[in-house]
Amino acid sequence: MIRVILMSVSLVLMVIPSAVHAQSPVPPAASKSAHPVHGPHEGELLEIGNEEFHAEVVVDETKKLFAIYVLDAQAKSYVALDAPFLAINMKLANKPVQFKLKAAPQTTDKAGSSSCFQLTSPELIHGLHANGSDPKLSLKIGKKSYVVKVAHDHDHSGHKHATQSQGSGPQKR
Repeated sequence: MIRVILMSVSLVLMVIPSAVHAQSPVPPAASKSAHPVHGPHEGELLEIGNEEFHAEVVVDETKKLFAIYVLDAQAKSYVALDAPFLAINMKLANKPVQFKLKAAPQTTDKAGSSSCFQLTSPELIHGLHANGSDPKLSLKIGKKSYVVKVAHDHDHSGHKHATQSQGSGPQKR
């Protein structure tokens, strides 16, 4: 009797895993343009263009620092721009406001260019959390202009703390 029960249990255990496996979704094929979910500083990634480039958003809530790192299509290498600032446009109290993130060149950037742009601004950080603010990053890479919606994750566990603080305050458009 015990032998019959053990054989029955063995058969059930053999059938259950294959039934579960059959119901599991098939993972999508890996894309050649697959990139990490987070950038080199553990910030959120924004797609620029048709994944031609990426922008890594790094927010330090404590220091009220907002930084953008411009990255290549794979989100692995920095892309230095010949720009003194990048703009974040949003609505605050139903009025358009522009924040200018000043260039903060990294040691790997060629002279006169920057792959990092940042601003210390409590108002900008507040705007990221405000309903209806609709923040957008405006930048030019080469001869092409881009406007990218800035989606900020409200789970602040993944924020990396930046160390520099440069930039100018908000300017009305």
